[in-house]
Amino acid sequence: MKIVFPLILTLILLSCSSPAQKDNGDKKMEEILLLDKNDINPYVEFFSTDIKDYFDPENSGKYPSTNLFDGYLKTCWVAGKAGQENKPALYIKIPGNIPIDKLILNIFSGYGKSKAIYLKNARHQKLRLTIYAAFHPEDCSTEVANLYLIKKYSDTRYIVLADTFGIQSFPLNIDKAALADFQKNSLKDCQSFSGDIYDKLKPDNNTTTFSPALIIKLETEDVYPGSKYDDICISEIFFNNRFVTPYPDRYDPADSIYIENDNTVKVDYASEKGVVIVKDTSSVFIDIYHPEHSNWAVLSYVPNDESGEGSRTEELYSLIDLKNRKIIDNTYFKNCTGSLPSSPLIEKNANGKTVLDIYEDFEVELK
Repeated sequence: MKIVFPLILTLILLSCSSPAQKDNGDKKMEEILLLDKNDINPYVEFFSTDIKDYFDPENSGKYPSTNLFDGYLKTCWVAGKAGQENKPALYIKIPGNIPIDKLILNIFSGYGKSKAIYLKNARHQKLRLTIYAAFHPEDCSTEVANLYLIKKYSDTRYIVLADTFGIQSFPLNIDKAALADFQKNSLKDCQSFSGDIYDKLKPDNNTTTFSPALIIKLETEDVYPGSKYDDICISEIFFNNRFVTPYPDRYDPADSIYIENDNTVKVDYASEKGVVIVKDTSSVFIDIYHPEHSNWAVLSYVPNDESGEGSRTEELYSLIDLKNRKIIDNTYFKNCTGSLPSSPLIEKNANGKTVLDIYEDFEVELK
């Protein structure tokens, strides 16, 4: 249920640029509004402290934080300037379908438009990461945002990034049992919490139900300087329920994809036929699974049996990136998602997204 704000709450929503904190004795809990998922922002709920208008977050600057989650590596968020004090902070709600103890944070630091532009701009060398136990009070939402009560869970962590033009992956190694215990204890603080926004939104009967969640906060700690500009750029952030590869400047959708001679994958594009994607004489290619109008496919194969004994070999799978005309290295895929492609179950879901089933109840969106 979405609540339409009276004027006073709308003004609070527009002016809220950082979490408000109330000191409840020796317990401290904050409140924050995260932008809801929508057509413009379909991936995660989030908020950056440089957003000027919740109703128009893309108008916060030429390079807004909405660019972080668009699945496109050639756009970026400018997270302030090198040497600037009070650089903007970023809050992200962790998608609920990811096992907390398997959570991986993937980051493309710098401006991904080109290697030359990457070097001209500043990019992150170190990020400060704070983990919060979070609780969404039932019905405490607006047309564009959801309210969360948050409490710091762990000591501050630091993510150190190489000066690399590409995606870097960081397993967060969160203790699932310890976090669950912390959330259980923190839930008690929600019942007595008082905050400017929450006090105006909570039900009159004060019998709110709180849904648990996890939120991380990222802040700039140190940067690599740009050769020309001071803008601190970061192009994309995603977790292990998503896999993002570059979009080439020009590419054709694949008309058909097929196997020749049991060891070669070819693709017919609109402008070019019979493009060889991979040839591997050490394997026997079995089948290709390709959703219609998708940039992705899955190849199933078995290694050649060199023993001559006809022993049964396990069927393996590899992901094919049709827009970049290549096989995805399985080790790289595992670094980003925590898993190998383990089945041919690739499809377009009800929302038109291409997804790959990794294991029961967990899918990876392919961008």
